[in-house]
Order: sequence, then structure tokens, then C-alpha cells
Amino acid sequence: MYRLLLLPVCFAFLNLSAQTPRQMNPKLGELINKSTAGEQAYQQSLQACTLLMEKADKAGGYEKLNATDRKKLEQCEEMEMKSYWDAVGEGCSWYCGGGPDSVYASSSLAPQSGIQYDGSNAHDLSYKTAWVEGVPGNGVGEYLVYRFSPTAARITTIKIVNGYVKSEKAWRDNARVKKLKMYLNNKPFAILNLQDVRNEQIFTFSPIGNANRDDWEVLSAKPAWTMKFEIMEVYKGAQLEDCAISEIYFEGIDVHCFGAGTGVTMANGSLKPIEEIRKGDWVMSYDIATQSMKPVAVTRLIEKQHASLVKIVLDGKEITCTADHPFYTATGEWAAVNASKANAYYLQQVNVKTLAAGTKLFVPAEKRFYTVQHMEKIKGPLPTYTLELAGADNFIANGLLVKTEIIK
Repeated sequence: MYRLLLLPVCFAFLNLSAQTPRQMNPKLGELINKSTAGEQAYQQSLQACTLLMEKADKAGGYEKLNATDRKKLEQCEEMEMKSYWDAVGEGCSWYCGGGPDSVYASSSLAPQSGIQYDGSNAHDLSYKTAWVEGVPGNGVGEYLVYRFSPTAARITTIKIVNGYVKSEKAWRDNARVKKLKMYLNNKPFAILNLQDVRNEQIFTFSPIGNANRDDWEVLSAKPAWTMKFEIMEVYKGAQLEDCAISEIYFEGIDVHCFGAGTGVTMANGSLKPIEEIRKGDWVMSYDIATQSMKPVAVTRLIEKQHASLVKIVLDGKEITCTADHPFYTATGEWAAVNASKANAYYLQQVNVKTLAAGTKLFVPAEKRFYTVQHMEKIKGPLPTYTLELAGADNFIANGLLVKTEIIK
């Protein structure tokens, strides 16, 4: 069975009440250099992409374009998967698992000129909005609480975008957080030391959340859990005392799946919708070394609600999945729309490459490759499914060879 066995500990944060919270410093990620002018330029680029796609259609497809236009079209695909203000793009992410149930703030600044500053802004996955605390002074002691269901996908990374990053002026005018105290189920867990920059600030953890996920009914019966972030110190704003946080959001594991209706090739050659497959069914796998089909047993069907998916459209085929799911390509490699997540959170025998327009994906039944024409972002919530197998690490979905993944 291709599944990593985990120690019988349900949460990473039990029995921490007697421990001193550890000090953590971030790794800096992307610089969030946003502005209204930048948004306008982005929209103009998207309009140019629309014209290029129309050109490809008239020419007879992606492969009929010259090399320069094909390269531009690949860049267009990347733009379409993420809008200008999106904190999370590329069709899917940890949020395919649904994310927290709710976000609560101890206080929020009153609306001004129709702009809201509620706690939910810190988790709307948009850099255009921000939570701004609403008490007199600099906000020390104010906090955000994120509530998670017992079945929530586990978290391995917390990303914080400090201050009000919708523009450089808004960021400098408002106060920013210098230290956040992080609690799990109201127990102190870590002190997050934030830099005074507009970059993503990335903190990495051992998986946080319920680890024993084999029995969904038992898992669902567990209590909800919370994550709290309390302001301890601030960097002063140039004009205002109000302290702002644009985003606190997450990455993690347990979220790679295919959309309902995906046809899986069974051992007898028939097709069955993935959501109808059960433990003990036999599906067809592909032995890459011998270039032959082989039947394998299903050990588990995993079902999840996903916030968004990506539809991969090929010449004559399409498939809807999470962005980190690998497909077998004409280069003899595995590729995913979001290769970085596939490599970061799942055990892979080889490095997963990036899947883009023009990538050729393998169809075992025909022993030929189909070319990816384009990709589309599909918003949920949507039911999705994936399989665990005994004695194989791949199966055939909508005719394409896809990989099972083992959680690190």
C-alpha cells in the first residue's frame, strides 16, 4: 500500500502547556509589490492574451503557432491561473481541502469610505484587503482566531503578509506586526518574529492537525481545533497607529484529488467514475519499465471537498484535478501544474516537472501522447476523489497516466 504510516499521535500540539513557546524567524518569499497601476497593466496583459488565444484557435491549435507565440501563450496560462490580487493561484493549493471554517478577530477598525477591515480580510486570499485592529493604541494584545474542522487538511506552512500591502503608501502609513504569539487550542506554541518588509514571511512546521486519517467517521467525530495569532509588538506606522495584517494563510498536505466524474480504467478494461470505486475493486495500472498494463487492487477511496481545481484541456481530452497531481509525459518524467507543491509535500522517486501548455501527456491504451492546449481555473466547493493502491504507484484517469502520491 502506497501510504506513509504515521505515529499514533493525533495532533502535533498536544501536551505543550508546560513548554516555553519557541522563537521562530521567517524565510522571505515573494515581494508583494502591488498597486492600482499594476492592476491596470495586468488587465491589459490579459487582454493581449485573449487575442493570442484567438490567434491559436484560428491557426488550428497551440502547435501551429510560432515559437515566440507559444512561449507567450505559456506565460498567459500562468497569468490566467492567478488574478492580480490573489494570494493563492495556480488552480489549486492546500485550500483545495477547504481551509478553516471561520476567522474571528478580537476587534476591527470601523469601515471607512466603504472599505471593510474585518478579521476575515486576513484570510480572504486577496492582497487588496487587510485586517486592521480597532482598539485605541497600537493593537498590542489584539488577535485573530482561525477555527478548523477535525477533517481539515494538515498544515505544514504558515505564510504571513505583514501590514497593508495594497500599496506602498498604505503599507508605510499603517503599523505592522513585529511579533505574533501563536497558540494552538489556546496553548502557546510559538513566537513568530516578523520582519518589516512587504514580502511573504514563511514559517515551516511539522504537520499540524489530525494525523490519523484512515477512518473518516472517527476523524469527523473529533472536536474542532483553533489557531490564534496575538499581536505582541509592532513597527510604528508613518501616519497611523492602527496595525494591519493583509494575510495569514497556509500550505500543507492531504489535498491532491480528481474531480467527480473522472473515468478510471478498471482491470477489465471498462471505465468507472472515480467516486463509485470502492476498496477491493481492481483498476488498471501501467508498468513503465515493461510498457505494459497490469491490474492492481484499490486499498482506499479518499473523498474531499475542494475550494478550487484546475481543468487541463488537451487535444481531444480533458481532466479536472488539483494542481499538484503528476501526469506522465513524453519526456519520461512526471509533471504537475504546481510542481513545487508536488515536490515539497509528497515523496517522489524523481523530481516532478512543471506542466504547461504544450506538455505532452501519456495515454497508455493508445500508447501515444496528447498535447495540453490550455488550463482553466475552476472554483468550488467541489467534491473530489483519489485512490490508494496496493503494489502500484499509478492508475489511468480519463485515459491519462496519473501518479499516486505518498505523503512525506
